[in-house]
Amino acid sequence: MNKFLLVGFFALLFCAVAQGLVCKVCKFKVGSLCFSSDDPCKAEENQLCETTKVYTGRLMLFTRHGCTKHTALCNMTEQRDDVFDMNYNRTCCNHDLCNGGIGSNPSLPLLAGLSLAMGMWLAH
Repeated sequence: MNKFLLVGFFALLFCAVAQGLVCKVCKFKVGSLCFSSDDPCKAEENQLCETTKVYTGRLMLFTRHGCTKHTALCNMTEQRDDVFDMNYNRTCCNHDLCNGGIGSNPSLPLLAGLSLAMGMWLAH
């Protein structure tokens, strides 16, 4: 029985650690309302979570959240359109849902699994 608990513990630990970086996704957000959202994305190797705020002059038009592989553009402001004076201000981060998502605790699956295993052990 103890061997099974030990194997289960390490399996849960591996799943919680190997989960990877998770980023909030919103393709078009005005103020605090997201009009086009998807499930959170899992960042691939060398990707970060990104928030892009789009301005015209000093007026913020909309915001986008997601995973990015363009890490060279992180923490920069890029002017793309001279006619409408559109500026793209990108910020990047590297922990779960750090780009505007609700706080997440990556060890929650591990904690739930340990609680279940401990409950089963105590029940016998």
